[in-house]
Amino acid sequence: MAAERDARKPKPDRERAVKAGLDTLAIRRPVAVSMFFVGLVLLGGFAWQRLPVELFPALTGDSLYVSFFRPGSEPETVEREILMPLEARVRTLPRVAETWGEVTGSSGSFTVRFERGVDLKVRELEMRRIAADLARTQPRDAFLDVQSDDTSVFSSFAMILQATGSDDEDALHDLVEELITPRLAAVPGVSQAMVGGGAARQLTVWVDPNRCAALGVTTEEVTAAVRGAAGRLRYLGSLEDEAGRTAVMLDGRPVGTVSMGEVRVVPDRPVLVRHVADVEIGSGRRQMLYRVNGEPSVGLLVFQEEGANLVRLGRDLRRRIEEINEEFTPLGIRLLVSFDAAELVETQIDRLRNLGLSGFAIALLVLFLFLRQWRAVAVVAVAVPVSLAVALSFLYVAGLSLNLFTLFGLAVGIGLIVDNSVVVFESVQRSLDRGAAPDEAVRQGLRRTVRAIAAASLTTAIVFLPLVLVDVDAGMTGMQKQLEIAVRAFLVPLAASLLVAVGLVPLLAHRLAAPAAVRRLARRRETRAARGGMVAPDPVRILFGGMVASALRRPP
Repeated sequence: MAAERDARKPKPDRERAVKAGLDTLAIRRPVAVSMFFVGLVLLGGFAWQRLPVELFPALTGDSLYVSFFRPGSEPETVEREILMPLEARVRTLPRVAETWGEVTGSSGSFTVRFERGVDLKVRELEMRRIAADLARTQPRDAFLDVQSDDTSVFSSFAMILQATGSDDEDALHDLVEELITPRLAAVPGVSQAMVGGGAARQLTVWVDPNRCAALGVTTEEVTAAVRGAAGRLRYLGSLEDEAGRTAVMLDGRPVGTVSMGEVRVVPDRPVLVRHVADVEIGSGRRQMLYRVNGEPSVGLLVFQEEGANLVRLGRDLRRRIEEINEEFTPLGIRLLVSFDAAELVETQIDRLRNLGLSGFAIALLVLFLFLRQWRAVAVVAVAVPVSLAVALSFLYVAGLSLNLFTLFGLAVGIGLIVDNSVVVFESVQRSLDRGAAPDEAVRQGLRRTVRAIAAASLTTAIVFLPLVLVDVDAGMTGMQKQLEIAVRAFLVPLAASLLVAVGLVPLLAHRLAAPAAVRRLARRRETRAARGGMVAPDPVRILFGGMVASALRRPP
């Protein structure tokens, strides 16, 4: 019996292990806890500098779309020659959920939906290979085009410009393409700049059938010779050095009308293109037209590189546009910004900053009015910026970017950052006011509130889980992914505030607020002893108690 009683008694080491839990971690390991949060803050600062900033996130759906056209063919022929072979090849691809297609006249479409979680980029590459193999068996002018369900084009939009100042749109197009586009494309972070509106210069070969017949060549041979000369661009390989990889291209294309006219039509005959055709440079066909304030203009689309900082890119582009306008204003040419994605993102970031600062200031003011202790305000003032830095580090580690959806999630969740820290600190402060030792006050305060704040955070998070878990129709996949990004951005600051409230706030309360509370409690005891155990009335407490009592007696 004595042995059983001894076995039932808890060991001292076991007791110490039980006490050495999460609620005393900040007391037992203050240096480790401090370095942990310092590391997260440094990671958050690094994330602020490296976190991609874009207008929309690049989202990929779960479907691929194939459009095809076979000129001069009946619908039955298009179905037999294109649609049915395409369906047969697609059945060999893994994890295909469903397919459907339709044929209208000489054209048609085919849609493939894959199961969730499939790497759509890999499936798109395989579909393009299938379409290319099938296109080789079709007559001339038939085509098969594969498109994916993604938003990468919208996410890469940086700026849309309009160039005005000339009544000749074709000349304005050439000027913008040769003198302005390269300068904008050279800005760091720009992937490409495209010109639209007007017509680009075009080399035209007017073939004379009579001259072809007189020299014994056909128009098809002339067309083949011109096509071969225009396509003499061959990739030879690449050179690698410390600056990166450089592609090596062999360009054998004609550089003008004279060199195009010297192209031999038939290898075994001395017949040149200029003998059977007239070669000239003119304007091509206009595909798009722009007008700004009643004047003809040329559009310019600027795209950002993947992973670039859109806000920083927008500032660089606006600076380069000012330089270009100063240079070309004497010529009457001016660039106007019609759409600036960076300005839109900057507006949302400023709105988020103002929202956070205003809520932060109000929370500190209310906390000071109730506790009237600057140390309490200092604890929360340190906890909130640390929570934001931890949230940014979580965003960076999760591979997310700052865009309209993540900014929306952060704006919704930023108001919850202050709550957890205030609840934990107030609980520790109450234990200190009741005379508990600093170590015991931190342990009691954290143990009393950790379940409550964890349950409150979990309850808030559960509200948004149906947006992520509920399966939606195929056409709503993109919207669901947008909601998932917004929900992640909302949960990130919530998790960061919970981590800071459990780990950092007890440490700050123990090191910063506890000594002052102990001294204040000692002075209060001395004052009470000097007054014979009487306590001086507190006007603020009396006023607040009277207001509460009046409200309870006369409810609305």
